[in-house]
This record gives sequence, C-alpha cells and structure tokens, in this order.
Amino acid sequence: LRLDEALTKTGHRVRYFNGILEIMSISFPHESLSGHIGRLLEVYCDFRDIDFQTWGSTTQKQEGKAAAEPGESYNFGLERKNKPELIIEVGLSSGGIDKLELWTALGAKEAWIWQNDRLHGFARSDDGPFQPITESRLLPGLKLEWIEAHARLQPSSQAVRAFRAQLQAAH
Repeated sequence: LRLDEALTKTGHRVRYFNGILEIMSISFPHESLSGHIGRLLEVYCDFRDIDFQTWGSTTQKQEGKAAAEPGESYNFGLERKNKPELIIEVGLSSGGIDKLELWTALGAKEAWIWQNDRLHGFARSDDGPFQPITESRLLPGLKLEWIEAHARLQPSSQAVRAFRAQLQAAH
C-alpha cells in the first residue's frame, strides 16, 4: 500500500494478491475504455430507474492478502454497502494476477473484464466461484453483448446516444 501511494502521481497502479505484487502502467486507452463501459452501464441504470452508487477506482483491500483498484466499480440499490458489487476491468495486456481470484477475495459479486476486444462477464453467489455470464445478474435484462457492441463506438458521447436509442426502441 505504501508503494501504491508512492506511485500515485506516476501513472502506475499496484496490486497485491497472495504474495504477488503487480505494478501496472495506466494509459489513456485503459482509462478511456473502463470509463466508457461505466457510462454505458449508467445509461442502462438510468433508463431502468435502477439506483446506483459509483465507487470509481477506489482501492479495495483485505489486510495482508489483497489490494487492488478496479477500472470502475458500482453498487446498486439504496442500501449503503461497504464494498462494490460490480467491478469493471480492462486488461490490455495478459499475465499477472488472476483477476477473478483477486475479486473473489475482495468480495465482488460480478466482474466485467474487457480482454482481447471482448467483454467477458462473470458472476458468483456469496460463497461460490465466478461463473461466466452473458446477462448481468445484478442488472436484470442487461445483455453484456449490448455493452460490448457500444463500447466499440467512439467517441463516448455517440456510444451513449446510440445505446440510449437502442434501449428506447426495444422498450
């Protein structure tokens, strides 16, 4: 955590899990894409009147075992929670810490991971492992292929408008 703090202003993030330390360089494509996916999620929530709270890239930690900053993260509903339910990750490189094991340890219920130009969704029960999903369990009716398709549109403003129009047409 001290190393993460020391590197804060350098454009790097530090992750720690089960004795493995990972230092990542944060780039515009990474930050832009995770924010882009988050905006699309927010459009869906707004359209469906789903209350949400953003956690952004707030560091999540389990003392002595794990610490990480997601690309974006969220809670849903009005109840105040002590950790995010949904994690959005953008993996522009391979290797390193297993993201699903990490987010299991940190208590996430659902993880969306952008890897190899695809959005991969995973959900878990309170005590089970992550399983692949094609539709969000936290956001009923949200097909991840919709997010994936609109995440490829640039700029973000056009993607948001196109996604909103798709939701209205389907309604």
